[in-house]
Amino acid sequence: MRKLTHSNSQAGFSLIEMLISCALLTIIMGAIFAQIRQGQLSSATEQVKLDLFQESREFMDQLSRDLRAAGYPNPHNFNGNPASPNIEPYSPQEAAGLVKIDVGTLWFESSVDGCSSTTAGNPCNVSVIRYDLVPTGPGCPCLQRSQTLKADADPLTGQTETQQTEVQNVLNGTTGDPIFQAYYSDGTAVPPMQMDADCSLGQCLANVNTVAITLKVQSPNPDPQTGQKPTITLMSTVRLNNCSSAYSADAGTVMGCR
Repeated sequence: MRKLTHSNSQAGFSLIEMLISCALLTIIMGAIFAQIRQGQLSSATEQVKLDLFQESREFMDQLSRDLRAAGYPNPHNFNGNPASPNIEPYSPQEAAGLVKIDVGTLWFESSVDGCSSTTAGNPCNVSVIRYDLVPTGPGCPCLQRSQTLKADADPLTGQTETQQTEVQNVLNGTTGDPIFQAYYSDGTAVPPMQMDADCSLGQCLANVNTVAITLKVQSPNPDPQTGQKPTITLMSTVRLNNCSSAYSADAGTVMGCR
């Protein structure tokens, strides 16, 4: 009787085949992880830019809202004869309108918190609003905002400030690259000017009807991909109902809201 024997004809992977398989697996996994890393960097980059844009956009919206209320309430709201209003630029119940504008400075008065009437028994709370570019300090150059109740004093020299930083790492604010630029109704650019300027030639704050704002900001955080700090530029143009209490030297009357 013959004895049956079984031989094991199956063989495993050779060492070379194992090494090749491990190498291929390493390459494939490396490519997958590289793509994941690239996606993470792209997401972080977009988040940096989005945060920068949102912060700057909120600031621009607030500035525009403030500026649209410049000069309210004004002498015309308290006097039935708009051609000859009682001018009281020092009155805490009357907003003097635009007070000062420069490449990195914008001062004005307005009732930004609103009011229900302009009668003596229920006066509006007029605020002094100031935006100033500060060149030095933490996070500067930076734009600071101040809002204080108006005092019974000169709008240009007699008011107090309580500054708070709104935007950091501002890149512009020079003569060649201004943040604030005012224009007359005919489109002529207004040079840096303040409320006590001589209005005899019609060149004064009372005749300004448009303010353009250009804000260039750099992120404090570098782009994870390039290592460079992203920058953005935002622009806004505000048309004013400018009821400024700036005087005409020849006529001696208020010129805003004419």
